[in-house]
Amino acid sequence: MNTKERIFDVSLDLFSKKGYDSVSLREIAEEVGIKKSSIYSHYSSKEAILMDIFKYLTDLMEHDELLNNEELDLSAKNEMLLENPELFYHKGSEAIREMFSRQRNLKIWKLIFIQMHYDDNIRMFFHDEILMKPIIFWNEFFTILKENGVIRQDIDSKLLAKEYYSFPIYLLLEICSKYDDIPQDLLDDFFRQTEEHANFLLDCVKVKK
Repeated sequence: MNTKERIFDVSLDLFSKKGYDSVSLREIAEEVGIKKSSIYSHYSSKEAILMDIFKYLTDLMEHDELLNNEELDLSAKNEMLLENPELFYHKGSEAIREMFSRQRNLKIWKLIFIQMHYDDNIRMFFHDEILMKPIIFWNEFFTILKENGVIRQDIDSKLLAKEYYSFPIYLLLEICSKYDDIPQDLLDDFFRQTEEHANFLLDCVKVKK
């Protein structure tokens, strides 16, 4: 790991535990084991470090191979989506689970929850990337299912998408409020609960054959 990567990881660890405003560049430098002035060879400011952290997450979500594979193609041409939407959800859940298996990524999520109250850029990032994009995805998911007779025609796709997605967000907020470093067994339970919740909701609205 080079110096810039160590600055990145130390900053993320401190920001996620203490909050961005409570951490100084001097503290970051001491934890990394370098002089404060050396940070400027890699980052122009503390805010530049913060922006790099969120760029990392954005790039990861856009280019992650598991999240962007053909099995998760949101299209009526995707036979798995229509024939087994539960399996479609499971495949997506496993991709997110793989992402969450890395503590770095979990710390970024926790930092987002903390920092969005104090930074307009992070608030917009949370709104656009963490809330709206998934809601748009699940709205399209349920719209496709409704158009193809998999779920009932009287279902409000957007409302169901919000219900589908709000539970994991609630669980994640609850976990992040209790732990600095999330135990693996708790993470396993998180994915178990979210998948059970998703399957329950889907079963409630599916057309019974």
